[in-house]
Amino acid sequence: MSWLLYRWVWQLEAPLSIGMPPAGTLNRCRLYVPARAVWGAMTAELARNDSNDFPKYTELGEKLRKQARLTYLFPAGLSEDRFVPWLPIFKRGNGLVWQRETRGCMPDRVFRSWLLDTRPGTAIDPTADAAAEGSLRETECIGPFWRPAANEQPSPVGLVGYVFCRSEEIAREISKIDLLFLGGDTRYGLGRVRRVNWSEASDVFGTKPILEANTPCISSGVVFAHALRNNSDNTMVGALECLAGWDRTGTDGLAELDHKPLWIPGSTISNGAKAEWEISESGFWHYPPQSP
Repeated sequence: MSWLLYRWVWQLEAPLSIGMPPAGTLNRCRLYVPARAVWGAMTAELARNDSNDFPKYTELGEKLRKQARLTYLFPAGLSEDRFVPWLPIFKRGNGLVWQRETRGCMPDRVFRSWLLDTRPGTAIDPTADAAAEGSLRETECIGPFWRPAANEQPSPVGLVGYVFCRSEEIAREISKIDLLFLGGDTRYGLGRVRRVNWSEASDVFGTKPILEANTPCISSGVVFAHALRNNSDNTMVGALECLAGWDRTGTDGLAELDHKPLWIPGSTISNGAKAEWEISESGFWHYPPQSP
């Protein structure tokens, strides 16, 4: 059975914090939203709207994992009333850069300065009603607006991604979601995003997908998710990262999401070739496709 493909666009209504390893007292922020974070937010939203009793988080979460696949969400700016995403890529001699079809490439350091703000915070010592010693910190967040250049008006920040659906039924359920709370500190008002577009699509970030397989695949020389290559990695250029997350359904607590380091988004095949990457239930890309 063929997969259905949709493009969706979200607009930030509050700062967004997607955590990554800290640097000293600075809690750093990713410039993209992993599929696992989107899946968790979708599960929570569907479960809370589906029942007047205790939400069926596990049941609905598994349903989404089996009947849908998600890409990562990448930051986007308005161009003629359409949000166009910025995508990461490693370039020889430049390292990690971000590119947009109408604006060329920007170094990662410069691009982060366009998007990120910091929020100070501290823990309060209840015995003294004062800041606890050594707890002062700052948290990076993606702001709701791009930092404008001189004489420019600020424009909203969007997030662009794609959804693969097994059936029209699950597509209709997902299309009803128009508000999500993503990332960390959502109880403090962060991470509120509103959907501004949902439409059928024929490509994924400009690349033709394979929709007739048991699991959707993308033929690409650049990975736009964390990716695992099961054969030799001598042909890859990029950076490796170990990921961990909380297992809320079991007793393992904080655990590795994969037993091997993963290539980060933007990593490339160095010889310019393309590979057929399989999109897993977690949103990671695998090459070659995993055995059933």
